[in-house]
Amino acid sequence: MVLYLIRHGKTDYNEKGLLQGKSNIPLNATGIKEAEKLHNYFLDKDVNICFSSPLVRALDTAKIIFPDIDIITSDMVIERTLGKFEGKSHEEYHFYDFWNYKINSNEGGVEPVQDLLKRSDLFLKLLKEKYVDKNIAVVSHGAFLKALHFSIIGYNEDTSFKEFSLKNCEVKKYDV
Repeated sequence: MVLYLIRHGKTDYNEKGLLQGKSNIPLNATGIKEAEKLHNYFLDKDVNICFSSPLVRALDTAKIIFPDIDIITSDMVIERTLGKFEGKSHEEYHFYDFWNYKINSNEGGVEPVQDLLKRSDLFLKLLKEKYVDKNIAVVSHGAFLKALHFSIIGYNEDTSFKEFSLKNCEVKKYDV
């Protein structure tokens, strides 16, 4: 199975350095252009299935990149709940160590990292069970894609999750 992880295009919140979480923020003009560029990148790739977060910034990105593929929306690949930090700056969020597996904080209503990883582990298991012979694109969000990356490569309670991130409309390819 080939798996492409794709982060959604830019939004106004991205440009302002604000956290989005499950807030349904649309792509801005830059994000639309980024997705159009990725459409061209994928023209010669054999993607069979696309999973997308139902949030508009991810779903619109997926529709632009893959206009001829049925897109499966799934809450399994939705962004991490950021609770009271949605719409706030990254500095306020980073005060808490939300990526520390041992602490597993849910301060302010943030989805604990262990719960996020369980969700990504379950999604990867589903893909391996149902789509083993397919080339799959997953259009989602920074935190979920970080978790999925570590579900693919492996992690433990001492993993430094902050070492991996995807920029807007960045693609990572995995042979799973």
